Amino acid sequence: MTGRTTLKMKRLLWDLSGAFGDIGVLFPLAIALIAKNGFNPTALFLMAGLFYIAAAYYFKITMPVQPLKAMSAIAIASGLSVAIINGAGIVMGIVLIVISLTGVSVKLGNLFPVSVVRGIQMGLGLMLVKASAGLMNADIFIALLSGVMLITSVFAIKKIPPLIPIMILGIILSVKGIEFAALGPVALTPGMPALNNLWEGLIILVLPQIALTFGNAIVATEATGKILYGGGAARLNLINIPMSMGLANIIAGIAGGAPMCHGSGGLTAHCKFGATSERSGYIIGFLLIALAVLFGSSALPVISSFPKGILGVLLCYVGIQHSLFIKDILHEKQAVVIALTVAILSYTTNNLTAGFFAGIVIHHSLKGFVKQVNAG
Repeated sequence: MTGRTTLKMKRLLWDLSGAFGDIGVLFPLAIALIAKNGFNPTALFLMAGLFYIAAAYYFKITMPVQPLKAMSAIAIASGLSVAIINGAGIVMGIVLIVISLTGVSVKLGNLFPVSVVRGIQMGLGLMLVKASAGLMNADIFIALLSGVMLITSVFAIKKIPPLIPIMILGIILSVKGIEFAALGPVALTPGMPALNNLWEGLIILVLPQIALTFGNAIVATEATGKILYGGGAARLNLINIPMSMGLANIIAGIAGGAPMCHGSGGLTAHCKFGATSERSGYIIGFLLIALAVLFGSSALPVISSFPKGILGVLLCYVGIQHSLFIKDILHEKQAVVIALTVAILSYTTNNLTAGFFAGIVIHHSLKGFVKQVNAG
């Protein structure tokens, strides 16, 4: 095997590892939306796959694709119909496109100081670690085994992409539990939700979600991308991110897919597990499309069979890595206090929105107080 071929194989392995970095968030939410809300699995995974590929092509990095978390949590807990959830996705898409085209997203983004962004990132990281506990407890032996494998890959055998051995373990364990009900896709039934579904979606789902989307999926995603990819994330800005999510949500809402977003935690997940370019986005995108088209009728048992212990370990690792972005402000005491306030409040209330609003108020209050002192 030539040196060039060996290098290509190494790159492919790292791309494969990075491609599956965010399944700890995507799979559990997708399973719940299909099982509890009645989403068409073909529509959900097809839209997610297409969004992955389109975002990777445009942004030139692997952008995460996840169901909108606050929306999904409310919809799953309330058992809302697919029509209302699709309506909410379309309304959210329109809102995101409007703030992108008008430049409002940039003006609002400028109100977010670095300390608040780092607090959002840390708060989300702590929430991911907390969420991982339930998944790991469901399969503690597999969680311990995959945890040891991950630590060994990251710290001892650094030449091996960290997710490859864990994914092999997961696939081996999954095959035993998969029962194929049928092959082939579930028929799509695209259509525009009724006006009352759009209105209910706005009131019940969009209003609780929009602040979280702006803080984590737009502002924090831009900041995270610059840290992880530097100049490679040139297209990642406060105009393009909401436009990307806006278009995707309108199309997905009409096609019957779930409301989706990017997200700073998912960006960290893909990167830390090996994604260095857009290639990992293409890999996971095409695999999701294959799942939708070839195994749509069996999608729920297929992804449900993947060990929860492994998903929990991945989620925990990503949460820790995401929390560590606070390192670059440790030399500024005031910034650290604000970031920790945002993180702790977000974690204890399980609400990032509450955390970042508190952070903004504290930041601007301190800024005003310092001005008064200096003027006096």
